[in-house]
Amino acid sequence: MIQKKYYTVTDKETIKLLIQHIEESEEIAYDTETDSLNVRKGNIVGFSVSGDVGIGFYMPIMVFNPVKNELEEIMIEGMGAHRIAKNILSKLKGKRIICHNASFDLRFTRNYYGIDLVNDLI
Repeated sequence: MIQKKYYTVTDKETIKLLIQHIEESEEIAYDTETDSLNVRKGNIVGFSVSGDVGIGFYMPIMVFNPVKNELEEIMIEGMGAHRIAKNILSKLKGKRIICHNASFDLRFTRNYYGIDLVNDLI
């Protein structure tokens, strides 16, 4: 039986685990969660990665504030989630990337964070 470990990235310790997981994995399944289908105007609100069966990380980046009726960036121990996400996603360069909807996810990542993973797609 496969031991399953799923993490929501909300603190520095889980960020470290995620980075270590990426660094130790040759192939990474990658998925984005967005607020739009428009890759030029929408926001990435979260992403997930997995480099092995039964292990997965989800990093929320933005959440909906019902009082303000808008999305707000999450802060993780005083640092903005967008900055953290860009740093983490840049570590996917050189990995073998697997996506269910690669055209969408990789275009969103390039347009939103300036990270081009197209050449890493398998």
